[in-house]
Amino acid sequence: MMTPALLCSLVLVQEAPSPAAAPAAPASSSFSFVDEAATRGVTGVLTCGDRVKRRYLLECIGCGCALFDKDGDGDLDLFLVDAGTLAPPTEVPDGVDPLDVDWKPKKDGTCRLYENDGTGRFTDVTESSGAGLHVWGQGVTAADPDGDGDLDLYVTCWGPNRFLRNDGSGKFVDATREALIGDPHWSVGAAFFDADGDDDLDLYVGNYLAMAVARDPKCWRKVDCPFLDVPAACGPKGMVPEPDSFFRNLGDGTFREVSERSGIRDGEPRYALGVTAFDHDQDGDVDVYVGNDSRANSLWDNDGRGRFTDLADLAGVAVSRDGVAQASMGVACGDLDGDGLFDLAVTNFSHDDNTVYRNEGGGSFVDVTARFPFGPKAYLSLGWGTEFADFDDDGDVDYFVANGHVYPEADVRAPELTWKQQNRVYQQERRTLLDVTDEAGSGMQRRASFRGAAFGDLDGDRDLDVVVMAMDEAPSVLINQGDGQEALLLELRQPSGMNRFAVGARAVAEVGGRKLARQVRAGGSFGCSSDLRLHFGLRGAAAIDALTVTWPDGTTQRFEKVAGGRTLRLEKGGELVEVAKPSGAASGAAPAGGAR
Repeated sequence: MMTPALLCSLVLVQEAPSPAAAPAAPASSSFSFVDEAATRGVTGVLTCGDRVKRRYLLECIGCGCALFDKDGDGDLDLFLVDAGTLAPPTEVPDGVDPLDVDWKPKKDGTCRLYENDGTGRFTDVTESSGAGLHVWGQGVTAADPDGDGDLDLYVTCWGPNRFLRNDGSGKFVDATREALIGDPHWSVGAAFFDADGDDDLDLYVGNYLAMAVARDPKCWRKVDCPFLDVPAACGPKGMVPEPDSFFRNLGDGTFREVSERSGIRDGEPRYALGVTAFDHDQDGDVDVYVGNDSRANSLWDNDGRGRFTDLADLAGVAVSRDGVAQASMGVACGDLDGDGLFDLAVTNFSHDDNTVYRNEGGGSFVDVTARFPFGPKAYLSLGWGTEFADFDDDGDVDYFVANGHVYPEADVRAPELTWKQQNRVYQQERRTLLDVTDEAGSGMQRRASFRGAAFGDLDGDRDLDVVVMAMDEAPSVLINQGDGQEALLLELRQPSGMNRFAVGARAVAEVGGRKLARQVRAGGSFGCSSDLRLHFGLRGAAAIDALTVTWPDGTTQRFEKVAGGRTLRLEKGGELVEVAKPSGAASGAAPAGGAR
């Protein structure tokens, strides 16, 4: 996040809206969201510091969540990360300012796990599942790094990260010590992917800054870090950034840290927040993009053996079109323009644009933010969780941004910035993104200080829903009111080897002359993990003309005339089969046909 001083300078010099902040033409949404968190049983409240005066940056960051199938029953369960509160010292030596004595965690938060009944209604199973970590959590990534066919959870924290191993029935055991991935830094974003082509999942961890509470500025003093002349939490500038970490999977359920040898510690640390792994240059291996707070972003190009070189400057994704490093909280990755290449978007601070980078091919990107009429409401919002997702099932991905200010003090001196903000959603029409928030249903009208956002089909109807974390409140569970009849969900599985969920696999659907590219990714947004199934909207088309799946090892399978309105499973080397609805009486799968 930008420092208050930098923000003040922006307020003074940025009198006219930026090019991307020009007002958008009125738009009507073809999708609608209703917030059904309470009626669907999701009531856990995110605790992250003092609700009135957040003294430290630690209390401002908030948390992410995961949508994943914990028990293999075909529906998405929900894991919510929690943080905690800080307490002042109980004893202060004579002559010592209480503000100069260390504040300790008063109470670590309790992460919560909710089980889906197949219809999108949830039951809190935190205690019985073993997933109720008591940590100052930040983010979470769901993946299967031990290759046993079920999804585990990696929780990033202030303090050592934690690894929850799934026993296959949806019950979890803390296996951090055994796996050797308890990174001690303050971590937020993380991603699992196969870096070296050995068929198991390695781990990239984005680390933020060194936060020893007693040694950091006492930021509620007006002289330290004023935000529009109001005392506020300091950071990140002036604090010590932590180096990112990379862990190589040894194939036996354990990891070895190889951060130095991998190349990711070449150069200075950069306050990492958003992390996503994808093949940016279509060379067959998976690369890593990292959004760094107030410093240039990183694009770690993989040589195919797990050795990385930062090509962000050369690729055009290090800074904004104006050459300025931005706040870079969350990262979206997807095929925005239907050309089969993966584009990027980065969410940023208020009085700044969320930046969109178009993939030009050959590993080169162009900042195309100015092409989109995001409008002044977006310009004054502070963005966190984000994704490109096709909410109206028309094949084109739309764009979602979770918003909320980092300073409660925004309400005091700058009411146009407000601590509580609206999430915003942009519908793609004719290759532009139109703000349809006000027309996109009652769920989009809620105001809160939102943070992480995860995406997936919660209620089994094949359209995309959203869970958004909110500071001091229960999350929003945004149920898409579409019927999913013109969509297809694709599960990819590898029946042998360590990468059972085919993380890194790529599928391209050819529909009416367009190429819709999707890639299985474990980690993204802001500290979140979304549905591993691939979603294709087919509105206006009878079927996918051709579907090509490229597996992590580079082998491909091609299918023709694949009808939508179904959830399909493809095991490597096999045929497409239709998956029964989780809530239905039938189980198993039926042949889907359409293969060649």
